[in-house]
Parts: sequence; C-alpha cells; structure tokens
Amino acid sequence: MGIAVIDKTFSALEVLARADGPRSLAELAAECRLPRPTAFRILKSLRDLGYVVQAARGAAYALSPRLASLQVSGRDEAVRRRVLPLMTQLHAAFDETVNLGFLEGCYIRYAHLIETTQPLRWIVRPGARDGFHTTALGRAVVAELPEEQQARLVARACASRPARQRASARAALARELAATRARGYALEEEETAVGVACVAVSLAASGEPLAAVSVSVPVHRFPASRRAELVAALLDGRSRAAASA
Repeated sequence: MGIAVIDKTFSALEVLARADGPRSLAELAAECRLPRPTAFRILKSLRDLGYVVQAARGAAYALSPRLASLQVSGRDEAVRRRVLPLMTQLHAAFDETVNLGFLEGCYIRYAHLIETTQPLRWIVRPGARDGFHTTALGRAVVAELPEEQQARLVARACASRPARQRASARAALARELAATRARGYALEEEETAVGVACVAVSLAASGEPLAAVSVSVPVHRFPASRRAELVAALLDGRSRAAASA
C-alpha cells in the first residue's frame, strides 16, 4: 500500500512538472487517472509540506520553489552567496552572531552563520533545527506565507499541546505572526535558549519565501536602544538585498 501511495504522489508531481501552468483538481485527477478524493488527499499532503501551492482555497495547483530545495547543498550555497553581503554587514556593525535559516516543515534549519567574536555567545551549528514557532527566523518566514498555509503550520506546531491548551496556543501564535507581519520583523526573547534574544527578517522580497536572516544577541547586550538599531539595520539591509535581487 505504501508503494502505491508513493507512485501516485510522484504521478501528481510529474504532471505538475510537465504542465505549462497551474492545474485544477479535476485536471490532475484525470491526468493521473486517480479518483478525485485520492488526488485531493495527495495534493493536500504535498501542499502541507510546501511542495505544492494554491493561490487561494479551491484554486488550481502548481509546484512550489521548494521542490528545488531537495538538492539542499546547492540551494544553501546559492542563497548563502546572495545574502552573504547582508550577513557580513550586520556582523561588522554589531559583532553579534548572524544566522541564515530555512523553513522545512514545521522547523527552521540553520544553514549558515557568522559567529560573534565576543566571549559570551550562543551558537547553533549548521544543520540543527528548532520549531519555527519558538524562533525569530521561523516566525519571520511563516508570517509572510499565504494565510491558509500559515494556519496549517500553526495547527501543526500546537498539535503536541494538551487538548485543552491548543485553541489558546493557536490563537496566541496567530497573533504573534500577525504582529510580525505588520511590523516587518520577528522578535524572540529567551524562547529558544535562556539568556538569548533574536531579531529576524524574511527574505521573501528577495525571492526566497522560505528563508530568513537573524541576529542573535545575549539579553544583557539587548537594551531597547540596541534593539532599535538592530531592527533598523535588518529592515534596511533586507530592502537593499531585495532591490539587487
């Protein structure tokens, strides 16, 4: 049964890869020779994973840029080269750790970093992952995603909570994502690591909707004035990176 599902899933991916544009559920089911309920379940799973996108509920389906991310090393290096000037500028200006991360499912994977030279530091090695909802990197990415995709990720992130806490947890996370989108940056203080704060911006405007850059700072080096400087530098750097993309 497992092999049959994989076969059907790849049939759907192959149809979308050959298509000259988005395909409706009916068109995909017909071309894959699948019952519509089966095709719908497959496409929903692919959409939840980020490999298929829809412009709106009930709209046609298309492959997302994430499919190219299966060749991780090549993707990491290409994005790293593009955002390295921004990361280098941030590091030079603040001498704090600068991170590049990618959304993968419900997690942020740390792909590259420039370490602070200061003795007190918090370092996450490339390849490590954290839940998107506890990180500034993850919130920055998810806040810019389409509403339906964002809602699915919020539900998955809160699914491990006790049943009586899930609704309030989803509401709180949704409010935080809405605030993040409104102000243009994500903020996290001591939620991923005790004593550490992070500020992050999405790279969606540069054509990388699943990537973000953050600066990690020990909380004792993070007064309000320093936070304002970091936010301004991140927003300005993101704008310049998008203009040159």
